[in-house]
Amino acid sequence: MTEIPLTNAAPPRPAASFRRPDRRIWLGILLLLAIGIVTLAPIAYVIGASFDVSAIGRPFKFGLAGWNDLFTNKNSLDAIYYSFLLSVRVPIAIIAAFLISWLLIRVQIPGRRFIELSLWFGFFLPVVPMVMGWILLLDAHYGLLNTLLQKLPFVHGPIFSIYSISGMIWVHLSLTTIPIMVILLTPAFRQLDAAYEEAADIAGAGITGTLRRITIPLLVPAIVTAFVSGLIKSLETFEVEQLLGTPAKIFVYATRIYDLINWEPPLFPQAMALSSLFLVILLVLAVVYQRYLSRTGDIATITGRGVRMRPRRTSSPWAYAASAVLILYIVIAIFLPLMILILGSFTKLFGFFFIENAWTTAHWREVLGDDRFLRAAFNSIFLGTAVGLIGILVFSLIAWALVRADIWGRGLISVIIWLPWAIPGLVLGVTLLSLMLNIPGISWLYGTVIPLVLALLIKELPIGVQLLRNSLGQVSGQLEEAARISGAGFTATFRRVTLPLIAPMLVSVFLLIFAGTIRDISTVVLIATPGLRTLSLLMFDFAVGGRFESASVVGILIAVLSLVITVIAFRIGNRVGIGN
Repeated sequence: MTEIPLTNAAPPRPAASFRRPDRRIWLGILLLLAIGIVTLAPIAYVIGASFDVSAIGRPFKFGLAGWNDLFTNKNSLDAIYYSFLLSVRVPIAIIAAFLISWLLIRVQIPGRRFIELSLWFGFFLPVVPMVMGWILLLDAHYGLLNTLLQKLPFVHGPIFSIYSISGMIWVHLSLTTIPIMVILLTPAFRQLDAAYEEAADIAGAGITGTLRRITIPLLVPAIVTAFVSGLIKSLETFEVEQLLGTPAKIFVYATRIYDLINWEPPLFPQAMALSSLFLVILLVLAVVYQRYLSRTGDIATITGRGVRMRPRRTSSPWAYAASAVLILYIVIAIFLPLMILILGSFTKLFGFFFIENAWTTAHWREVLGDDRFLRAAFNSIFLGTAVGLIGILVFSLIAWALVRADIWGRGLISVIIWLPWAIPGLVLGVTLLSLMLNIPGISWLYGTVIPLVLALLIKELPIGVQLLRNSLGQVSGQLEEAARISGAGFTATFRRVTLPLIAPMLVSVFLLIFAGTIRDISTVVLIATPGLRTLSLLMFDFAVGGRFESASVVGILIAVLSLVITVIAFRIGNRVGIGN
């Protein structure tokens, strides 16, 4: 079969206002400075602190103790090993998410709306209480599933252990990795002109041939972005490894840093040296990714000739079988631990279902009657909305500059955008707190909402810009040129042409940012004052204080909030392509 060309005849010319070399250089420098200030300052602090062997509050004293510990301490070396071992879930998730996205968008299997909404809901769910649900199910000693299975005559011990490498991989795949990969890939499928695949079908390529020669090549930028993003995030995850890895003495990069910072006295040089090592790994990944993008270029699948977005529906038996498998997976991976968590919130002692008079509503009355809960709920919704709206505006402008504008330093800007993911959220929070308290003139920011918004924007910068950049790359610049020829300025073109064409991805990015904000603990735990606690931080406070029943109640209420936001977003998304 003759392969269909993947690109248009000629790339779009840069906007006329960016053709003059002086403006091209100055705009590039301004953008580089703006992004560099918020990304390079924390990085410089981390690298500098890795060579500072002085006590906290003392003048800087150069030393290599932190780096020596990194390469000689067995615990640090084991943490690096386990971090990469657990990242094996990323290629598994990519394959599974690609197939799920293809079934949802291209095949449109029965129940696709329920499946997609459930995956969004699963991603929104707070990790800590859901892990607690899995512990109640799969703990080797009192886990409900193990307890029930041991009643069988041929079972003589626990079958499952949640405190293991396989247990952590399963929890990550079910709660975070597969849902986020589906969320990243479905907008790319929606923006892919179905005419390309129909032409391959007419030529007799079949499903496998069309996927291999048309669909996958057209979606390679989105797939690579999802893979690189997932790999980086897999190296810095904290909550799951802290809860499930610590009992089994399995430590990873982030949990090792957490232990070093909480040592008495804190071992900051060792923690920052470990962070610096992963910064180097991230830079290598970012440079390779940037070289790949510069070599392959963007693949525009939405052009001025009109597109076909509505795929053919199928009612074949295998489509129903695929739908049944996915629904079963969702029930087991998402709703089963959530149901157990809900039951646990009504027990007098968390997880003890079979004691006498085990059930009570006291924990619910206590949480709902606590003034801190209402303040935390307002803070979560306000922060999620503010960071989401500011994020999609700022990130879309940066993405447009990288894709459309002929600016100086584009490659360097693309690399430094990835830098915030080189620092775990806890270290980023420590860095911002230190900078606020030590730089004259900005200490007044502490105690306001501004540091929280800034920290969360920095944290979401890489994924937001890269997703919108890929989405813009799928839209031909000819459409924007047509608007400019008609007399529209940049603002009108951006608002009336560019943003509507990438609306599915804008909604996805907003939801990702909102979800990340209401779920985040490590980034804001050190910079959020008592009056600015979010629901996740309130849940964390209860859990740290040993009030697991109250923590589970807050986790369930976050889940309800997540479900409401998901439904609202899908209703809005029906007008712009999400969920169709």
